[in-house]
Amino acid sequence: MSEKKFELSVNSNIMEVIANYPKAAEIFAKNGLPCVGCAAARFESISDIVGEFGIDGEALIKEIKGSDSK
Repeated sequence: MSEKKFELSVNSNIMEVIANYPKAAEIFAKNGLPCVGCAAARFESISDIVGEFGIDGEALIKEIKGSDSK
């Protein structure tokens, strides 16, 4: 049985993003997103937070994908 590959999108859960792209935590912080220390990160998606903080979700996804070659 093959393992399902994680697909990063604006609908991805924040903690899953950090688990699959460790540098995402730094990128969130650099963009003023307090995701790592926020209890809601277990339940929220990237689309939930970018709206609150006025950040372009697609640009954030691109930055995360470009930062980590896993």
